[in-house]
Amino acid sequence: MTLRMLLPGTLLLTLAACGGDERPAPAAARPAAAAPAAAGVPDREPVGSRWDKPGFWTREVDGRLWVFRSGSRELAAFQKSGPPARQVTRLGVGPGGMALKSTDASIIDGYLATK
Repeated sequence: MTLRMLLPGTLLLTLAACGGDERPAPAAARPAAAAPAAAGVPDREPVGSRWDKPGFWTREVDGRLWVFRSGSRELAAFQKSGPPARQVTRLGVGPGGMALKSTDASIIDGYLATK
């Protein structure tokens, strides 16, 4: 092994060892719990967001835009339980370059095609 190969690993170990001196703040000094939407749990409100289009409901979660057909079973499940296990993601195709997420690619395609 050369020095060039060992240097990055050594640097990471050194940085990790230096960061261990910090102690967690007491519970009283910690900020209050974040709102559910900020924690990745969607709002329970039936109203969508500013990115909604006719026939589609959207919600921005963690910088990504979830898209569902209005009134769909998938939307009801999302509002009740949060993000589904099966997800389709299209990076950079949403408003402002956001990633679009949904349960099916055809939903994203339909959303993108709707004006």
